[in-house]
Amino acid sequence: MNATLPVLSGIVVVAALPKWSSSWTCVMFGALVLAIIMGTWAGAVAGGKGRSMQKWFLFGFFVPFIGLIVAYIVKPVTPEKKQAKDNSKNQP
Repeated sequence: MNATLPVLSGIVVVAALPKWSSSWTCVMFGALVLAIIMGTWAGAVAGGKGRSMQKWFLFGFFVPFIGLIVAYIVKPVTPEKKQAKDNSKNQP
């Protein structure tokens, strides 16, 4: 019983791994990883400037390099602008 346990666990691990059927699979997986990294990076930069991290993540995810460059270029939100924006949301 103890000898079959490593063999069975090896089969389960191999069965769980995806089969890389072509080079395009590797390219697409790499592009997905790059888009997630760039989206997270753009969201973090914009979030540090007082902007919406979720919106900037999506922008950086769908337009990776341009989204990151724009996140660095955009100016930080000043407390006065943020307060004015919050006041305008509260008024009917």
